[in-house]
Amino acid sequence: MAEKETFNLKARDDRFFRAAESVLKKYKITRRRKMEDGLTVFDITGGTQNYVVKIHSEWLTNPQCSCPDAAQHAKESTRGYCKHIIGVLLSNEEFRCQLLEAFL
Repeated sequence: MAEKETFNLKARDDRFFRAAESVLKKYKITRRRKMEDGLTVFDITGGTQNYVVKIHSEWLTNPQCSCPDAAQHAKESTRGYCKHIIGVLLSNEEFRCQLLEAFL
C-alpha cells in the first residue's frame, strides 16, 4: 500500500502569509551568480539565521531550504515549502510557476 501524502492547507497558507510579511518585506534575498549542480542558489539574510534556498529551473527536484522548518514541519505538512522557499519563488518571476506544487 502506498504511503498517503499529507498536506495541511492551514500550514501552507500560514507559510504564504509569513513569506509575504517577513521574507519579502524584511529579509534580503540574494541570487548567487554561480549555480550548484544545476540549481539556482539564493541566500536569505536579515532574519534570526541566514539560510540557503536552492531551486531547479526545470522542476527536476523539489525546492530546498536549509532552515529547520523545511526539514521538519514543512516537510511533513506542505511538501517542504517553507516561508523562505515561498518568498524566493514569489520574488522571482521565472520560478513563480513552481508555486503550483504548493497548491496541488
